[in-house]
Amino acid sequence: MTARTFLTVAVLSAAALGAWSWQQTLQEETERGETASADVAGFYMRAASFVAPGPDGQPLYRLIADEMTHAVNSELIEMRDVRVEYSQETGAPWVVTAPRGKVRLDWETLRLDGGVTVMVHAKDREQPIVLITPDVLLEAIDQRASTASAVQFTSGEDFLNAVGMSVDLKDGFVKLESGVNGRFTP
Repeated sequence: MTARTFLTVAVLSAAALGAWSWQQTLQEETERGETASADVAGFYMRAASFVAPGPDGQPLYRLIADEMTHAVNSELIEMRDVRVEYSQETGAPWVVTAPRGKVRLDWETLRLDGGVTVMVHAKDREQPIVLITPDVLLEAIDQRASTASAVQFTSGEDFLNAVGMSVDLKDGFVKLESGVNGRFTP
């Protein structure tokens, strides 16, 4: 092998090694960039359940959702197919269901929408009391639920329709705001 051939092979080998090394460096940087962005995207849970404690440390409500999603840059957790079981001191728990919902990161304010159903079994009634409305705001610490939307209040064959409602979940008191009409046997 002549010196010229040896020198040509050495230069070509160095060029090939340099090109391969450069390609490996670019590929590693791309993989590191993709991993870093995936680590901080947020979280996604399926069949999630959460028990929120009250000020005294006792369970205040239980939240169950088919899906929960939280983006890092958001103060809200978005939920799908939501069920909230809210304990009260006067009897059976209130059960609130909705197709969608959002809850603040402090778990104190829940906004449910998409057709909300609120149900409670009152001690003095055979049939459960059911409230149906497009949206509800639940304030956990104040133990209140409210809406400014149309509300349908039913229990068996009795019914009332209204616009706006506030519910004291602790004492079991429902206040219909305006436009109240229907038939309800006390």
